[in-house]
Amino acid sequence: MIECTCHEEDTSSNPIELRHNLEPDRFMWLWMKYVAGVNDQYHCTNCLRGKYGKLLSKHNPALTSTPTLNLDEQFSGSYAFIYICGVLKKGYPRTNYSHNLHAVIKPCAGSIDAFQFENWELGVSNGVFERIPCELDLPARYRSLAPEFTTCRIFRWAVCSTLNAGKKTNVE
Repeated sequence: MIECTCHEEDTSSNPIELRHNLEPDRFMWLWMKYVAGVNDQYHCTNCLRGKYGKLLSKHNPALTSTPTLNLDEQFSGSYAFIYICGVLKKGYPRTNYSHNLHAVIKPCAGSIDAFQFENWELGVSNGVFERIPCELDLPARYRSLAPEFTTCRIFRWAVCSTLNAGKKTNVE
């Protein structure tokens, strides 16, 4: 993962291209969301404001045979990040947590980046991957929340992201 040093350039003429080796049948849930905002009153997918993508989805029958996706379902500028989540079937619901896939892409025209987690490999053009914060990275105002919030990687990323910077929390 690299830090995006580009300016907020328009990626509409060069959409984000995602290369992957995902196998939808190995996931209980597999989805992506074009993230435009956050709501810190919720955890999991409900804390992300935006539209779900249909290309990277367990419900897309062509996903396995389409190792390269142009993530152009939403207009450039209508979202700030793309969040990818894959909840593994194996061990669900007791022992899969540490094996669940979480990746965040920030649009960044002209950039190339790669992400690997266990056997999953993701590559992106016109974007960079962002780090998912750990529990210790949470702002102090969120650390005393219930474990459903503090252990949720989606929530941790959302409330630590630039989309939540400077906002007052509603969960105190």
